[in-house]
Amino acid sequence: MKNKPSDKRASILKGAVKVFAKHGFSQGRTAAIAREARVAEGTIYNYFKSKDDLILTIFEETWRALIDRLKQSLPTEMHPIEKLAIVLNAIVDLFEEDPLIAEVFLVEFRQSGKCFSDQPMSLIFEFLDLLEEILKEGIARGVVRKDVSTKIARSVLFGAVENVLLGWLLRRTHPEYFKGEERHFTLAEAKDDLMKLLGTGLFSVPGGD
Repeated sequence: MKNKPSDKRASILKGAVKVFAKHGFSQGRTAAIAREARVAEGTIYNYFKSKDDLILTIFEETWRALIDRLKQSLPTEMHPIEKLAIVLNAIVDLFEEDPLIAEVFLVEFRQSGKCFSDQPMSLIFEFLDLLEEILKEGIARGVVRKDVSTKIARSVLFGAVENVLLGWLLRRTHPEYFKGEERHFTLAEAKDDLMKLLGTGLFSVPGGD
């Protein structure tokens, strides 16, 4: 039974994630991606124009799915602090569940030079807008400090999660950099600490209650 075109496309994307995570974007070859996907190398070009197109598609489709899922899972009546926790935890969970995606997003996508092109930036700003909308709701309900810029706050939140994830990833991929540490933190611990830090610096009610 022949694979459907949609199955081949998905296999190519999955293969590209594995190759980019293992060999890096610059050193990853389409021949290796084809082997992972179990397709002919030329088949890749029936679906994607280039390696650049592949890594952009991985980013765009993964990030779009995350944003859409979050928008559907945040009912209007939910407490703003709970919404923030869900959004921030969703990013952490995405990468914890798939460390290969974490490697591609946090390291290889940046090094590819494609992270500042129009479509990825529009998705990042859409995510930041979602964060800002929740922050504004929190201010209106008196649970988020009103003396803090929501533009700055959304960037701080996003940057904090991104840097925690990068630290977690590097401890997995390059443990030699962290020999002095007694133990590496878990992402469960990171999520708890992030919310504690938010509680002392952003929420107007201690603990976000």
